[in-house]
Amino acid sequence: MKETQVSSPVPANGVLPESCAVLHGRFPLLWNCRSLCVTSFFSCCLCNCSPCRKTALPIKFFSRRNNTSRTTAHRTHRQVPPTAEQRVVRDNRMSWLVVFVPLFLMACASEPASALAPGSSRVELFKRKNSTVPFEESNGTIRERVVNSFRIPTLVNVDGVMVAIADARYETSFDNSFIETAVKYSVDDGATWNTQIAIKNSRVSSVSRVMDATVIVNGNKLYILVGSFNKTRNSWTQHRDGSDWEPLLVVGEVTKSAANGKTTATISWGKPVSLKPLFPAEFDGILTKEFIGGVGAAIVASNGNLVYPVQIADMGGRVFTKIMYSEDDGNTWKFAEGRSKFGCSEPAVLEWEGKLIINNRVDGNRRLVYESSDMGKTWVEALGTLSHVWTNSPTSNQQDCQSSFVAVTIEGKRVMLFTHPLNLKGRWMRDRLHLWMTDNQRIFDVGQISIGDENSGYSSVLYKDDKLYSLHEINTNDVYSLVFVRLIGELQLMKSVVRTWKEEDNHLASICTPVVPATPPSKGGCGAAVPTAGLVSFLSHSANGSVWEDVYRCVDANVANAERVPNGLKFNGVGGGAVWPVARQGQTRRYQFANYRFTLVATVTIDEPPKGMSPLLGAGLEGPGDAKLLGLSYDKNRQWQPLYGAAPASPTGSWELHKKYHVVLTMADRQGSVYVDGQPLAGSGSTVVRGATLPDISHFYIGGPRSKGAPTDSRVTVTNVVLYNRRLNSSEIRTLFLSQDMIGTDGGAGTAA
Repeated sequence: MKETQVSSPVPANGVLPESCAVLHGRFPLLWNCRSLCVTSFFSCCLCNCSPCRKTALPIKFFSRRNNTSRTTAHRTHRQVPPTAEQRVVRDNRMSWLVVFVPLFLMACASEPASALAPGSSRVELFKRKNSTVPFEESNGTIRERVVNSFRIPTLVNVDGVMVAIADARYETSFDNSFIETAVKYSVDDGATWNTQIAIKNSRVSSVSRVMDATVIVNGNKLYILVGSFNKTRNSWTQHRDGSDWEPLLVVGEVTKSAANGKTTATISWGKPVSLKPLFPAEFDGILTKEFIGGVGAAIVASNGNLVYPVQIADMGGRVFTKIMYSEDDGNTWKFAEGRSKFGCSEPAVLEWEGKLIINNRVDGNRRLVYESSDMGKTWVEALGTLSHVWTNSPTSNQQDCQSSFVAVTIEGKRVMLFTHPLNLKGRWMRDRLHLWMTDNQRIFDVGQISIGDENSGYSSVLYKDDKLYSLHEINTNDVYSLVFVRLIGELQLMKSVVRTWKEEDNHLASICTPVVPATPPSKGGCGAAVPTAGLVSFLSHSANGSVWEDVYRCVDANVANAERVPNGLKFNGVGGGAVWPVARQGQTRRYQFANYRFTLVATVTIDEPPKGMSPLLGAGLEGPGDAKLLGLSYDKNRQWQPLYGAAPASPTGSWELHKKYHVVLTMADRQGSVYVDGQPLAGSGSTVVRGATLPDISHFYIGGPRSKGAPTDSRVTVTNVVLYNRRLNSSEIRTLFLSQDMIGTDGGAGTAA
């Protein structure tokens, strides 16, 4: 089995933004010609990539942490209004592009594409129309049978043995075909594999099938839950009743042995046990029909419970999700009381800080994530963290997909890993599989872990012995293989990011905050620690070209007409300011929490008085016009002008030139507040969200950047901008005010944009 070593055109510390991935998949040479101005012109015009806007300079490749701050060339993606500079580039180059680009693309099209990090490699472990499995005939004889397609991967570690589970779809890839559960296992980290059929189907028709394995590992045992069907030829949700359905639980036991310095293993399988008798006829008045597992890896909770995420169809074919658990090592099972909304399917579950988190597929909308602190009795949507972050396509109206969702410890820090395809092609194509990492505060896009634009839907991720692996589908013309990937470069990147998160949190937590303003901590003692709970992003000392880089390496801000100063930027006139995207991140919205609650913090200095009123800090809304949800401006009369919702409040307070001010905006429970130097301004606590519709924040603005309206003449210095995914209380806000001069670490200066 030949393993493909990947030499990626993308550097180890950089990956293409998802907005440009469609170009990378089709025209990979575009990303190799990194020093050509012609490439810079092309990427600016078609991808709106801000690092390339200064076309007289060599193209600067994208940071992996900067990949959703851009818009997409895909025609269905949300578009951001271009800046004046972008329009000049586009207008001046467009006639040239009409002639040059087709020739350039033809030259590029033959180059093989890759999006894996350098050092990573992969092998086609379950190969379509080629790999065989030991198939048992009706007379008991075993023969090696070629399988048309392998689907629905799960990759787990069982007592040091790597086990890969898949649907062996013998004749066709379709769900309603002849299917059994295949297993491969390896004792040498994937160098060699043994193959078994773990669960046979009933063999009563050409569409007899056991499928969609969901797997729990407990010690040296695997608990595999599958759906079994005999004769029906349509989807399980469309069955008239549950007469042809049976949920089966099969337990496998791994036994290892060693001889002559060599380790071997075997897996013995118990008889299938039907769980159909425990399935109630209704849940809370909802008449039920069938259930199957969420597919992929499930968990053993910290209390020892075996926990399966399951999806349930009611008699009308509507699907919802919940958990099923066992408190006695799988001897008996019960369904938890709580459930998701209708429309959720293929749930994945993990445990995080004493809570269960369930991550749901949602067709035609953004993914829904729920949390439970009572073993599934009740569920609360994770609106302040992970819910609504990911979606099924750039337009959010396509078929979604299963995702791998696991909790692991990297560099001593607990993080969650999540895989999901971008699906730029739409429908069931599910192309461009991405890997994300989150600590339930920050969300980092590790990058694409499939190659080019290949269709790569269902997936499973395993972290074992400080190594990272994935097993995912590749689909060509509805024939599926499963590829086993060693994510070496990706893991190194993830470790680097985790170290950054820890270092920044430790730096902030170690600050000795003065008890009173202007009092050295050494004399007055230390006050409360700088809050890091809920801290998502931090703009401070790192700026490069037109990008103000997030210290936590997740979502950067785009800047214009600015120069670097210690721990921030000085904006120098018309259009000077920064845009920190929310909805403008595009398909994956890591700041989706801001529509429910947030705290935005900055230290500002007004360098010149405005001619009228000038914006300073705030949240801009999607939609026509230049609407804002919450903000603070300053006027020519040297007064503050807070904004709460649609109407500005009366001018209040006063400001002085060249004096530093600590500004805080908070929003939660539909109410907004504005603080200056730890004190709330008049109007704080006002309702900023009215009616049933939640806001759709497009971006946070800093200074007066061009947005939808005319640019303002912004001459302010802004440092140490911090974003939280929750509303800070007044004590925490005062702590930040007292520590504002200590949270940054930079002494640099220079031109930013």
